[in-house]
Amino acid sequence: MTNQVATKPENIDIFDPKNITAGTVRQYLDNGNKASDSELAMLVTMAKHQNLNPFLKEIYFIKYGTAPAQFVVSRDAYRKRAQKDPNFNGIKAGVIVENEDGSIEKLDGAFKKKTQVLIGAWCEVQMKNLDFPIYVAVSYDEYVQMKNGQPNSMWSNKPMTMLVKVAESQALRLAFPDMSGTYSEEELPQTESKPREVNGVQEPTQDEIADFDKQAYIEQKKAELSQVKEVKVVDVQTGEIINQPAEHQQTFEGVKF
Repeated sequence: MTNQVATKPENIDIFDPKNITAGTVRQYLDNGNKASDSELAMLVTMAKHQNLNPFLKEIYFIKYGTAPAQFVVSRDAYRKRAQKDPNFNGIKAGVIVENEDGSIEKLDGAFKKKTQVLIGAWCEVQMKNLDFPIYVAVSYDEYVQMKNGQPNSMWSNKPMTMLVKVAESQALRLAFPDMSGTYSEEELPQTESKPREVNGVQEPTQDEIADFDKQAYIEQKKAELSQVKEVKVVDVQTGEIINQPAEHQQTFEGVKF
């Protein structure tokens, strides 16, 4: 018979590329051991090829139940790639709206009037080595993520921010072809009916996050702590451990004679 002793993972330098391996990703990020060996190998390969760090969530995987992992690159990682290129000369983005008279207008930033209808977003990337900017426009209807026939909580609360992220990600991929084959989370269809896991850890859905009542949660925890607890009381004659109700508790283990 062998005894297995759990060891605490040692601290590692997350900025050292040699530490980005399938083993370290599983040990430190895939806490639920949900990813297959091939999925972890693919994540590490993509991370090294694109010079992205999974420990900083520049690249990560999302799993819905038993479905294959989806590999996602953050919008900030695309920006990081752009900033490192000496030919990068700036980026502009905004929304596309329909006015009350039916005219279409392109606006700067994620802002519009209440009377205007959001129909799209745009992004323009300037490169010093190109005579014209790289321009992308995306449709709201094509990317809005739905739940029960309505935009989910994130797209309902921040539709312009979400759509601008889509436009930025696509424009930056066009500007930097070495990022081709990657996608931002905002571009992926979402299936919120299944538990979502990011790097193996189950996360609440966007609706659950939006509906979370912090004060109610605090009150619930206070109520749980005030419930009857048990302490260990030892019968010295029999050695039996007896559970004692909270109203008879003391701050130390008692001894029954």
